Amino acid sequence: MIIDWDHIAKAPLPTNCGWKGTYRVRYSEIGENGKVMMPALADYMQDAAGWGARILKLAYDDTVDQGIAWVLARMVIHIRDYPGNGEEILVETWPSGVSRRVATRDFRLSNSKGDVIGVAQSYWVMFDLRERRAAQWPDWIEERLPDPPGPKLIEPPMRPAFTTDPLPAIDTIKARPSDLDLYGHVNNVRLMQWVLGVSGQNSRPDFHPESLDIQFRTECRVHERVELRHANGFAAVSREEDGTDLVRAHIVARNALALA
Repeated sequence: MIIDWDHIAKAPLPTNCGWKGTYRVRYSEIGENGKVMMPALADYMQDAAGWGARILKLAYDDTVDQGIAWVLARMVIHIRDYPGNGEEILVETWPSGVSRRVATRDFRLSNSKGDVIGVAQSYWVMFDLRERRAAQWPDWIEERLPDPPGPKLIEPPMRPAFTTDPLPAIDTIKARPSDLDLYGHVNNVRLMQWVLGVSGQNSRPDFHPESLDIQFRTECRVHERVELRHANGFAAVSREEDGTDLVRAHIVARNALALA
């Protein structure tokens, strides 16, 4: 996929559904190279998505009484520069469309100089909090979605890239209570940390890739034990009990010289 950074920079923040906020990189969010790690950027975007949903009255507080909530099904992230400790990052976000009951939300990340440093597109589905499965959309959900939506900054392929070759197990993890979010399952940013923790050369951590296409296929519950599997830029989080892939990801490594 070709990234048109000029198009991304010029796209206007929609007046009917756009939100923006500034985040400062904290010491706990930087890696050994002094640069902010991708999961921290994803955490900023997760927070921004929540504030953006509030504008439309589609946030968790607006849906939980109906027993439903948005959950992240997929996220595609491209980063061309990772800021350092203490630097400020502007995150802009807006809903960018709906297809087959999947809502997309785009993100644009800029540094304090105004340069665009990253872009992402996220895919959201409705989740039944009682039945723990995908939920049908009530009519009022569609009525609150913006018309028109904001522009799509990138056009990822409909199907995430993944390998048909078996992936060797690199590590195992047991989901802990501290890994959970308010939905009672392991948070998507934590799952991203697990994937990137084995995605580098020789299955070492790579928290500063050029891009990540990660698919959240089913939830990971507390005390479940999972295998982290990786080879040649493809990774998975698989339930140890039955081999089900909970997460699949395609990671493109970044030129190490770019972070020097």
